[in-house]
Amino acid sequence: MIGGSAAVFTNFERMHEGDRMGYALQSPMRRTLIAAVMVLAGTASAPGQDAAPTGVPQRIVMNITTSPATSVALTWRMTGTHADAVVQYAVAEGGTSFVERATPVAAVLERSVTEKGREVLHYSATLTALTPAMRYAYRVGREGAWSEWTQFTTTAAAESPLTFVWFGDPQDDLVSLCTRVFREAFRVAPDAAFWLFSGDLTSDAEDRQYGDLFTATGPMFGMLPMAMTPGNHDMAFLMKDGEIVKNEKGKKERTKTISPLWRAHYTLPQNGPAGFEETSYTFDAQGIRFVLINSNDRLPEQAAWLDRVLTVNPNRWTIVAFHHPFYSSGRERDDRDTREAFQAVIERHRVDLVLAGHDHTYARSHPLRADAVVPPGERGTVYANSVSGPKFYVYTPTYRHLMAKTAENAQLFQVIRVDGPRLDYKAFTAAGALVDSFSLER
Repeated sequence: MIGGSAAVFTNFERMHEGDRMGYALQSPMRRTLIAAVMVLAGTASAPGQDAAPTGVPQRIVMNITTSPATSVALTWRMTGTHADAVVQYAVAEGGTSFVERATPVAAVLERSVTEKGREVLHYSATLTALTPAMRYAYRVGREGAWSEWTQFTTTAAAESPLTFVWFGDPQDDLVSLCTRVFREAFRVAPDAAFWLFSGDLTSDAEDRQYGDLFTATGPMFGMLPMAMTPGNHDMAFLMKDGEIVKNEKGKKERTKTISPLWRAHYTLPQNGPAGFEETSYTFDAQGIRFVLINSNDRLPEQAAWLDRVLTVNPNRWTIVAFHHPFYSSGRERDDRDTREAFQAVIERHRVDLVLAGHDHTYARSHPLRADAVVPPGERGTVYANSVSGPKFYVYTPTYRHLMAKTAENAQLFQVIRVDGPRLDYKAFTAAGALVDSFSLER
């Protein structure tokens, strides 16, 4: 959500004129039932659920900021225009007196319109000047319509051990089949500082599917900062006369512009190239520079930005994520554009790890340089493609000679831990089985 990252906020409204994303209204009886379930279930929402008629906050998500040790960004959806919408937060404690000491931060209101012409309202606020490595409690909403109190912990200010979880494309069957992946990831890595997604969070940029994503992730979206960059399925539809344009095969046509629902639902950093706000950005956390890139458009321009971002980098480790992989592993693909645009920059700056998706298989390379495996003991870049959703392709062995591990027909998540000079990487199935692991030393 652009405009949600200032230290001081005033309430204002902003209308998106782009795509029309969403779904039809539920019946009054069904809306009432869903609202009751929401009150009991906290941030979890029923598949495709609308904001509750009572105005109870929904679709609460915490996003990474450029300074995760001292700030977090929060976005939620709520019916009605409310000048008193806020985030209240305080240092967490064992008792409940923190509620009386909570600090309010006024929210920004953003209006957007679904693909079916229905207006929806999102609110956002960024909490700043937080203490590093501190646990906080927060709630969002307004008087008489609050979310539950939820806790989070800021990252440390200096280099120290950090764990994060990375997901390739969830995309399909979000509620029925992706929910277990997210829950297993939280079970395996409850100490993760944040979750990272390398694109295709939904199959189509439709409001109903965003509702499914929030149902599948449940309270985790509000408990951990999320770092996201879009895939091709996150792009806006091509519209004409209020309708989605379809090609000769009857498939919906997409543009290279991010869906308005992406910007409405998430409040992500805006320090990337002009025009790529909240989709390409960088942040540092505990000795690691993370760079997330929107690989859907204008790659040479973004490669020049990446070069600038990595030229002055005081961190020991560098991790880059985008959607389209260098070394394709699925369905006879070969996404050369990303390789041609970014390879020279990545190798010049000795990036340690590159995370991608798109191919709906798993492939993790040996350390590479110049499209070849580096000799033992020499430094190269490790490239990984993964998938967390249930849509699978047959592994295509175009680059099998560069790979250390490949797999197919498995929903996966990756737990990555960096501790000083050592990086440990583990890939797990949705059932908790370890399918790949390796370590790097710097």
